[in-house]
Amino acid sequence: MAYVALYRQCRPQTFDTVVGQEHVSVTLKNAIAADKIAHAYLFAGPRGTGKTSMAKILAKALNCVNGPTVNPCNICANCERINSGSSMDVFEIDAASNRGIDEIRELRETVKFAPVDGRYKVYIIDEVHMLTTEAFNALLKTLEEPPAHVVFILATTEAHKIPATIHSRCQRYDFRRIRSKEIEQHLLAVAAGANIAIGAEACRMIAVHADGGMRDGLSVLDQCASLTAPGEAVTPEHVRQLLGLVGHQWVGEMAERLANRDAVQLLRAVEELMNAGKDVRQLLSELVQHFRSLMLFKAAPDMEGLELCQEDRTVMLAQSGRFSHPEIVKILESLQTAANESKWAEEPRIIVEMTLISLCRQPTAGDDLEDLLRRVSALEAQLAAGGAPAKTAVRPEPAAPAASAPVAPSRKVATTEPIMAPGAGRTTSPPAAENPEPVAPRAPIATGNLTEVWAQVLKELLTGGKRSVHACVMQGQLTGLTEQQAEVRFVANFPKERTEKEDYRAIVEKILAQVIGRPVRLACTLGSAEPVAGTSPAGQSDENAPAVQEAHKMFGGKIIRQDS
Repeated sequence: MAYVALYRQCRPQTFDTVVGQEHVSVTLKNAIAADKIAHAYLFAGPRGTGKTSMAKILAKALNCVNGPTVNPCNICANCERINSGSSMDVFEIDAASNRGIDEIRELRETVKFAPVDGRYKVYIIDEVHMLTTEAFNALLKTLEEPPAHVVFILATTEAHKIPATIHSRCQRYDFRRIRSKEIEQHLLAVAAGANIAIGAEACRMIAVHADGGMRDGLSVLDQCASLTAPGEAVTPEHVRQLLGLVGHQWVGEMAERLANRDAVQLLRAVEELMNAGKDVRQLLSELVQHFRSLMLFKAAPDMEGLELCQEDRTVMLAQSGRFSHPEIVKILESLQTAANESKWAEEPRIIVEMTLISLCRQPTAGDDLEDLLRRVSALEAQLAAGGAPAKTAVRPEPAAPAASAPVAPSRKVATTEPIMAPGAGRTTSPPAAENPEPVAPRAPIATGNLTEVWAQVLKELLTGGKRSVHACVMQGQLTGLTEQQAEVRFVANFPKERTEKEDYRAIVEKILAQVIGRPVRLACTLGSAEPVAGTSPAGQSDENAPAVQEAHKMFGGKIIRQDS
């Protein structure tokens, strides 16, 4: 006799044996007990959650010799025929193979005939969303007013594809993903009944991989039993070998290396995994799951949905102090992006390596806080000593000049922004936050070499996978760099305007800060590609007058000549 797959051997036979769908079982049992049997049902939910099994149980409950009953006997002739698939009153139709209007017309012709053995003719249409529009239209009238002896059960994994006209004619029951703990317990019970030796840890790994589908879990258990020798127990290593899993130990060690910003060891780990035949896409998937669990553990360690063994909890407890919440969110965003890109990449390993290197080179929250505290302390010490704030950089933004007091018509006056309002008796120093003390560079590139700085910025954009930003920014040239500002000159208007938008600006400013070791503001200008001197030749105007230069040092801005 041919071998029957484990998920078919263990198909539930009563309402009470369907795992994880008590809300459906109880409702159907109450409806049968109250003799409120609907003419059409819609079972919707993920794969492997019991939709077809529930449909067959309902068919047995209606046609059992003791029925309609909430507990079909499974031993009478009607129940046995339904279990074996030979009943003349229960029709299982695969809508993926019989999706046309001709098949539905044939169905409409058969519904008028009375049942052969039982009380009801039951039509189970699986994957009903695959029917064509014409087939749905042909089914409408029959579905709305079928003969009294007919019950339709429609099953689908994509309920949103069901037309509203069909939807409104059915009672809908939503099947939920089965919790990992319930799958694990059921797998242990099935393994005991099938004489399969397996431990709780291996069952837990299978349950997590099943992702809410009992059928998937039973199929993997069946494969694991075939992988082992007779009498040998299924171990977690067998499960990893079969599923191609990287393993908690590897993932935990890689998370530690991420915390240490150790790019070299991370790349070596990727190399070892590749040599061991692992899929880098699976690595990304398990890293995402690890940091998701770490994020949830950090926020709510005792959350019910966070199913962790004691060993995993120990790892999470140790690593939760190594990452801040913003860092975990950033890592998850980067890993998710890499996982999506790797699906279509010819060389997904490159995506993984780029992502891991970029995560290692990002500044930590502690670095940012340390920089901020250093600047605040320096400013407080400077103000306590009565010193003037550090000079601000020249601001090249094309802002409209402020109105100034009237001057003699024959004289050109050099002013700076901001200009004091008429009648102001004294000026005040700019806010301390506008004049931060520069921090020591964290990168070895000399800021005086603008070409080298800009080349490194463009390289970092490519390394970080920001290709669209790189394509736009590379059309500019770094023409000036001060303590607080980086000037990039474009020869075309479109890349200038696009770089000035908040998303591109933030990316470029962040990379500039990493390259030169201090935060700067990006200023985009339009002009020739060659750098332009920042001041006019001496003697051409009053711009070089001592008073004007002193005001320029105090207030910053740009020098504007006004003619009255």
